[in-house]
Amino acid sequence: MPKNKVVSLEEAMSHIESGMTVAVGGFLSQGDPLTLIHGLKETDVKNLTIVSCTGGFRDRGVVELVKLGKVRKLIASHIGTTPDVVKAYHAGEIEVELRPQGTLAEQMRSGGAGLGGFLTPTGLGTVVAEGKQHIKVNGRTYLLEEAVRADVALVRAHDGDTWGNLRYRGTASNYNPVCAVCADYTIAEVEYLYSPGEIAPESVQTPGLYVKAVVRADLSYRGIPLSAC
Repeated sequence: MPKNKVVSLEEAMSHIESGMTVAVGGFLSQGDPLTLIHGLKETDVKNLTIVSCTGGFRDRGVVELVKLGKVRKLIASHIGTTPDVVKAYHAGEIEVELRPQGTLAEQMRSGGAGLGGFLTPTGLGTVVAEGKQHIKVNGRTYLLEEAVRADVALVRAHDGDTWGNLRYRGTASNYNPVCAVCADYTIAEVEYLYSPGEIAPESVQTPGLYVKAVVRADLSYRGIPLSAC
């Protein structure tokens, strides 16, 4: 029988070490694992490579780690919504690697599926294609994009059970499902915690097989409503 995976925030953070690659779910602070990010802020961990769709939104999300000097490199799709990340990049404080949004999502999904990579025409003829292998299939050229794996993933779900089965709510799912599968150790914060069997099997979006630890979300850490933009 699966074990109870519910742990304290402090115990969850003990699995993250300096120099690791950490995948972080969320999009523009919606579905961002803000409780886990807050916990990571309280540690001595540094020199992290963060893989995330964005740098957060305004002052919420991954940007909080950047401002504390914990991030060495950020792999993302855009950083324009976090001025402090842009500032850190221009100051030479962090390295930033931008990738097409769909490409990054598929790289993470491929990492979770045990694939070496995938072929895509996205980025051909642009700086995205520089240094990458070009492969022709049926007369059409594609880029070979390698899969992404992380040491740890931080994700947020609306519902979860003690075995780690997760269910997301609406568009807050965004990058969380692909983050959850691409890491060796996935930590999920959940807003509502259930006993095994209380979440209908057909509604589980990330099976507990992928989740190593579950933390109760601190509901005082909220994303910024996009309607406030």
